[in-house]
Amino acid sequence: MKPYRVPQLARKYVEYDMIQQHTEMPAFPDSRTRLLFEFLNRNAQGLHASEDELYALVTSLVQMGLDTHDMIDTLSGIRSPEEMRSRQLKVLAGDYFSSRFYQLLALAGRIEAISKLSDAVCEVNAGKMSLYWEMKHYRLNAAQYLSQMVCFKQELFLSLTSLIAEQDQEVWKQLLNEFALCDTLVEQWEKRAEPDKSRFGYMFWHIYGNGDQHEQALLSEGGTETAVWRKLVLKYKAEDAILDKLRTAVTHIRQTLSDEQNTGIEEFECMLEPFLKLLNSSHPVVREG
Repeated sequence: MKPYRVPQLARKYVEYDMIQQHTEMPAFPDSRTRLLFEFLNRNAQGLHASEDELYALVTSLVQMGLDTHDMIDTLSGIRSPEEMRSRQLKVLAGDYFSSRFYQLLALAGRIEAISKLSDAVCEVNAGKMSLYWEMKHYRLNAAQYLSQMVCFKQELFLSLTSLIAEQDQEVWKQLLNEFALCDTLVEQWEKRAEPDKSRFGYMFWHIYGNGDQHEQALLSEGGTETAVWRKLVLKYKAEDAILDKLRTAVTHIRQTLSDEQNTGIEEFECMLEPFLKLLNSSHPVVREG
């Protein structure tokens, strides 16, 4: 198998001192990028040399652009100069990451791929506008939120399904969905301790859907105090809900990989390592007593 080195190739585009010093950046979408690369690599006869790396790289850059824009805070109020700089850099960095995919594909003469990814970006942004409307009017539950976020995280990668060998496309879609779910759950887990970052996230909707009217009112008002948030997280076992879903997704991936019909993909097991590490070492931020 060809070695996977897309994260190393992406560094020249995503690692800038100015950005790293003054603002927070999203995690590199490694599991989905590697999955795409591996399946493209299995279709060596249908692709030109190094196209597997090219397509995986540009898709990861577009995803980084979308994820960076998602991190821009939309809260009203006065911001410090440092907060303003951070916000401005997120806008510019997201635009920059997204623009690089046009350049790389255009230089390679892969105009059709530009169209596929551009259409996928439009689908994601349209879906996000609908989701934000549902959030604003509190017409959403935790399951619906999670389902939508998983769709957003796999849309770009799904747009290149036609480049994957036909016999691999079904298992590709199954695994991509599960890995997108794992990535979404990990992202939600990392935000769990801070009410501002968790607002309108999976744990928020989990608690909102199970809470009484007083608790729903507290969440609706915004600015929930950290101590209050942690009590609600504990009361409704919101952390356990994330870990249970992550555990189930990992199990589904293993079942797919072990299916005797899916030969030659057993090595994908190593891609589960970061999720297994979290499951084996996770400690709730809230404890009773």
